[in-house]
Amino acid sequence: MSSQSLYDILAGCSPGLEGVLSSELSFLGVEGKIIPGGVSFKGTLEDLYLTNLWLRTASRILLKIGSFKALHFKELVEKTSRFPWEIYFSEAKAVKIRVTCRRSKLYHSQAVAERLIKAISLRLGRELTLTREEATPLLIVRLFKDEVLIRIDSSGGDLFKRGYKVAKGPAPLRENLAAALVLLSGWDKKAPFLDPFCGTGTIVIEAAMLAANLAPGLNRSFSFENWRNFKAELWQELKEKAQKAITPPSGLILGTDWSEKAISASQENARAAQVAPWVKFEKVEISRLKPPATEGFLVTNPPFGERLKEGFVPLKKLSDLFRKGFSLWDLTMIYPRKRLPVSFPFCLKSIAFFDHGGQRVFVFKKQTCD
Repeated sequence: MSSQSLYDILAGCSPGLEGVLSSELSFLGVEGKIIPGGVSFKGTLEDLYLTNLWLRTASRILLKIGSFKALHFKELVEKTSRFPWEIYFSEAKAVKIRVTCRRSKLYHSQAVAERLIKAISLRLGRELTLTREEATPLLIVRLFKDEVLIRIDSSGGDLFKRGYKVAKGPAPLRENLAAALVLLSGWDKKAPFLDPFCGTGTIVIEAAMLAANLAPGLNRSFSFENWRNFKAELWQELKEKAQKAITPPSGLILGTDWSEKAISASQENARAAQVAPWVKFEKVEISRLKPPATEGFLVTNPPFGERLKEGFVPLKKLSDLFRKGFSLWDLTMIYPRKRLPVSFPFCLKSIAFFDHGGQRVFVFKKQTCD
């Protein structure tokens, strides 16, 4: 297959962030169609590589293998075995298959997965096994009204796993969600940037990566590198171009937290992300925080849920900042309610939502009151 062949590709994301993801794709020169949970588009292998390398808010990049109607298992096996599985599983010994069935005669997901692995084994002339192991190729299969849609994961695991989370902390925000929060803030990558509840530093690190034009996938591997149609020279060229595109940011990118342990974790993660020279982390309790500049962008994930042991105190303290020296600062934050339980000295509007830690959270941004 030529690297110029067009494929049906789906960039998946957390529901609620499709618009942000679509904007990212447009920036890469890829125009797609927003669907629930992602953006679908037609693209070349180069587009597949670029989206894995550069998208900050995507969860996975899936390539469509094919679709067909199947009313019984024999038909499912026969039609599945026609696809060129040798391209994707030439070296694989096991495959993960995630199946969802709705309004179809074939409704047992495990039985469907077993027939699919049988069909792929027939095509390859050797037996593959089903597995749940993380580091194995993944197929995403959907049956709806007897129509079978098969996609393969080109990413090799969730794209939010950038590889820099070496130090853990309570209720961490996933990297792609932190990136979405930064993008939704409208930060210009130059103004002072602050997260006063930085935790393990994810929001600050993602802000630094964005400001430095550091591709989030530059330091990880992908499943497509094991495909038979992998274009190694093209991939190397794209990575070298991404490496040359890195530009150290000049503005202040700061994270603060009351916990010495959190600050230590943030610094460790920043080093792993290769952004340590561009960020600062300081141990400061929020009520003692002084504005590092007259204006700037405050982007944060304030404590709530399991992290919240003081009622609404952290949110109240955040509000108090804007009644003092931070009055000219912008604010973007998340909270698990459509209405905030604490008043702020300006209007806050919910501009997006996503799921975090098993619950729906809303993105609030400072607005001019009507």
